[in-house]
Amino acid sequence: MKKIVAFSLLVYCISCSPGPEKNKDKKAERKKEIQRIAVKKDSLKRDTIEFVSYNDDFDYSQLNGKKGKEEISYINDQNNDRSFLRGDLIAIEYKNDSIYIAGDGETPQNAEWIVSAKKIKDGKVSKFRREYNMPIKYHYSKENELSSSYLDHLYKLAEYYIANSKKDLIKISLKNKEQLGYSVEKQMKNEKEYYVLGIYTEFEHRVSPFQWLYIDPETDIIYEYDLPNDKLIEFP
Repeated sequence: MKKIVAFSLLVYCISCSPGPEKNKDKKAERKKEIQRIAVKKDSLKRDTIEFVSYNDDFDYSQLNGKKGKEEISYINDQNNDRSFLRGDLIAIEYKNDSIYIAGDGETPQNAEWIVSAKKIKDGKVSKFRREYNMPIKYHYSKENELSSSYLDHLYKLAEYYIANSKKDLIKISLKNKEQLGYSVEKQMKNEKEYYVLGIYTEFEHRVSPFQWLYIDPETDIIYEYDLPNDKLIEFP
């Protein structure tokens, strides 16, 4: 009787112990888990870029920057800092992740997501705001029907130009803390529509325009107007 019980227990233990296939599956799953952890850890990358702009016009918020002459865009949904100004040098941490584009069958696409971003050096716009310490005035025709968001966008382009311009009249105006402003209007040139900004100084309610800028609404490229030669010169 004891032999029968012992034999039964042996059979029961053998039947309960994991077989070689199950052990193999567990090892494979564990290996995959380790690989997933390693990939996640290695996917966090760091870089230093020049900040250009935020863009909230798409399904995902974007942060646009430059690395040398290369223009780069990152998904910015996880980063709530909106204090960067064009030209600021920022240190970023980012990772590769998926995005889903609406209207594209919800097909995932690879993209680089900002995890964290921190300013490490002021750009010229930041320095301009701190040193000039006055708002730039502007006026526009109501016929143009410009939204407040686009007026703000044009303001930032004008601010960028003034902060980075090498024109003597701009430099003198900034040095003397003269009131700067600009007008906004639409104009056609070379069969293309531009927003034209007329930069001026204001003194005792009189304005003196001295520089015209043409803004391409499709690319945001700024052009200085060369009056003697009647041509547009791209501003870097």
